[in-house]
Amino acid sequence: MLSIMSLKIHIQASGLSISANLKDEALPAVIKLIQENRDDSSPQSATPIPITGSSNSGLPPLGSAQGAELSGQNSDQPVRDFLKQNGAAELLNRLKWDGNSEKILLLGAWHEARDGKTPWRSSDMDEIFKQAKEAPPGNFGRDIGRAVKSGWVQALTPRTYSITRTGWNKIKLGIEGLTQEGQ
Repeated sequence: MLSIMSLKIHIQASGLSISANLKDEALPAVIKLIQENRDDSSPQSATPIPITGSSNSGLPPLGSAQGAELSGQNSDQPVRDFLKQNGAAELLNRLKWDGNSEKILLLGAWHEARDGKTPWRSSDMDEIFKQAKEAPPGNFGRDIGRAVKSGWVQALTPRTYSITRTGWNKIKLGIEGLTQEGQ
């Protein structure tokens, strides 16, 4: 079965305007380039979406009181800060994500947020699952494949991975769900 994706890129800078259709294989490199070189200090055209929380939920508020506002989908720093403040087992217990693909997403993001290490390997996940007091997936290849297919995780090489913007957004929504339940 052939999967055809239309990947178009447009770059604008002072005195420069380039557009191109890219091969599907270029997507991981483009995402990695954006993640490594994004300038969050420049104004974004997207309308800011605040992450709000409640002090009644037991979770630290992620809202404007701390200046933790997401500019569209371009800033995952409030989510990273939240992940840093919690242990791996605690995150799994709070979010109650039962699927191995979701657990890989959450623990991979926790690893990236806490250690700043990206990309990560399946061997890193084995250690992180142990820290979370969870058995590692019996079929990591299948489960990471599902996370990649869902768009939450990207394979940078055949054995290294990182969390995508879609993955960070899924975690953000999960955290927001926690704070709304506690209200």
